[in-house]
Amino acid sequence: MYLTTVTTSATLKKKLESSRKKQIVEHTVEEAVRRNPVEVEAVVKSWFDKVNDVTKDASKILPRREDKSKEEGKGNNQRCFMGLCPNLIRRHQISRKASKALPIVVRTREEGNFEKVCYRITPQGIGAVKGFEFFESRTLAADEIMNALNDADVNLIGVYGMGGVGKTTLVKQIAAQVRECGIVKLVVMATVTHNPDLKTVQQQIADWLDYKFDVESVEVRAARLSERIKREEKILIILDDIWAAIKLEEVGIPYGLDHKGSKILMTSRNQSVLLEMGVQRDVLLEVLQHQEAWNLFEKIVGDLKDSNL
Repeated sequence: MYLTTVTTSATLKKKLESSRKKQIVEHTVEEAVRRNPVEVEAVVKSWFDKVNDVTKDASKILPRREDKSKEEGKGNNQRCFMGLCPNLIRRHQISRKASKALPIVVRTREEGNFEKVCYRITPQGIGAVKGFEFFESRTLAADEIMNALNDADVNLIGVYGMGGVGKTTLVKQIAAQVRECGIVKLVVMATVTHNPDLKTVQQQIADWLDYKFDVESVEVRAARLSERIKREEKILIILDDIWAAIKLEEVGIPYGLDHKGSKILMTSRNQSVLLEMGVQRDVLLEVLQHQEAWNLFEKIVGDLKDSNL
């Protein structure tokens, strides 16, 4: 019995000390969180708590080093058989508890074999424009864009108008609204500019998706970005400030039959550019009416009374 008692207790102690599963999982989680915006799986959090509780309870069973020293330092009259053997009753009690705790420790450790410990936090995308106000002249254009986004048969939508008219602000506001009402689940945006660089456009979209490229080839990046976008069930991709037509396939933006969950909203100063890119709906955004422009000016710089200035 003595040898069995010692073996059981020693095995439990060894399992507690040699188990590195928790440390491995912790390091995996720390590395994932450091590299990407991720959230730890609930089952992993629960496992951490369980491991801590089981380890704490099991550790209480084993005699502490100082307790063992005290026991060894006791006089022979406090030991059985005049000090010729250890306290068998005490050790038997420890053995029984250790026998019950050992399978729990082993089973808990084995439960830590997770296929994944974290999941990616869904990017929130573009938020509403602070202080945005829908003027009457903007309502018609906004309604046209919203109707197009609601149309399952429309994937490519264009907004055009002279520079500074407010195209970017309007599409950002609409993007926030369609995400809020569930038309799309994610909104990403890239600014194309008058000197479009496909690699830069790809990177802007990838940043919104928390996707990391590990290649330099534009063609390979396009293929991988396309596959990444297809994983989003409902996504709105805004391509802002397009000066010359670009091919969406070369960027890596799937749409239509290739990915019905994609909506592409593009802005340009020139309607012809949007038509060349194959938009199914094009919406003109005109300048603000005189009174609307004055009201906006008052809101920005203060309450000016003389509208004849």
